Amino acid sequence: MNGTLAKIGWRGLWRHPQRTILMIAIVAFGSALILLMWGLTEGFIDSMISTQIDYDSGDFQVRTPAYSDDPIPENGLTSAEVATIQSTLTEFPTTWASSLRMETGGMLRSAYGTLAVVIRGIDPIREPLVTQVDETVREGRFVAGPGEIVLTRKAAGDLDVRVGERVVLLAFAEGASTSQSFTTVGIVDAGLTTLDATVFVPLDDARTLAAQEAATSVVVSIPRGTNRDRAANRLQAALDGHAHVEVLTYFELNPMLRLMLSGSTVKLIPFVVMVALLAGFGVANTVFYSVLERTREFGMMTAVGMSAKQLALVILFESLYVSAIGFVTGGAVGYAGLLYLSRVGLDFGGMIGDLGAEFGIPTVLYASSSGIYWIASFSVVVFTGLIAAWYPARRATKLEPVTAIREG
Repeated sequence: MNGTLAKIGWRGLWRHPQRTILMIAIVAFGSALILLMWGLTEGFIDSMISTQIDYDSGDFQVRTPAYSDDPIPENGLTSAEVATIQSTLTEFPTTWASSLRMETGGMLRSAYGTLAVVIRGIDPIREPLVTQVDETVREGRFVAGPGEIVLTRKAAGDLDVRVGERVVLLAFAEGASTSQSFTTVGIVDAGLTTLDATVFVPLDDARTLAAQEAATSVVVSIPRGTNRDRAANRLQAALDGHAHVEVLTYFELNPMLRLMLSGSTVKLIPFVVMVALLAGFGVANTVFYSVLERTREFGMMTAVGMSAKQLALVILFESLYVSAIGFVTGGAVGYAGLLYLSRVGLDFGGMIGDLGAEFGIPTVLYASSSGIYWIASFSVVVFTGLIAAWYPARRATKLEPVTAIREG
């Protein structure tokens, strides 16, 4: 019987094609908009986190609690702690990679000026295993040996430094200043404003400048798809009792950013609800008008024996058809847009660079094209469509056949 009612609903839907196309267009627009909002928001977050992890922080870092509170070289890891961490990491999968870093603040001086910078001492061999900053070299090459330095494009531009020119780094260590001359061998451009004031030098040179023997952190990289929080917790559990250190994930290194992103996700919900309500009201108004316009037709149906429940089902079937067709149409357009933006991205240029300087938002953002958005959007659209059709269907069931035929 329901099959017959479904056919009646389908035929009734296309007796007025203009009205039906309008309802489908409303639902399609809402579906596409919901998909694009979710995909762009998640893609924005994923792009920012992935870029920061790939080019700057690594998947997680091992530090001392004192260094987290006051990031100066004196609060860094001792040689014994570094040895313990490296020994513990050998117990984990060989796909995990690690590298030592020594960071300190300093001044970069060229023949044309001075710039405050973060001096990042890296292992030239191990650093490419945990980050991809070496792949962002735009001129020259990456650090390979003692006395070499790599600058960011912004730092090189501010000081008018070119590859092959010499610069001087000054740092303060143990209450005294140290300095060393370096040859610029490369210029990088990772698209992260958080790296604009960072210079890269060999680990031993940074140790000399900071007057420290070990490192300020151990950066760890794990394979794609591995749960970072779970992996960090495993390493933390293995280190507990052996070294007074903490394993920090990207969000733990940037707690303010976690708060900002969680807030943005929550703020997205009202927009989704608003779009769903707009689509629902559009369908409801059109269906309600359809019920009023077809009063005589519905009266005839009830006069020949169709029950109130069956009449309501016919109207609900019509609404379901509209929602389904509209979702497929809008979902296809919206998801095609997400697939395109997930590959090409949106280049916001200087706008994101200025607004996201504190948080290191990349200038090119990619949408997320997860298939789960289809399910979520479908649920919202169909549910909204059925709710929207409830009142018109309820009104139709209360029609008296004789009165409906006379008024129609």
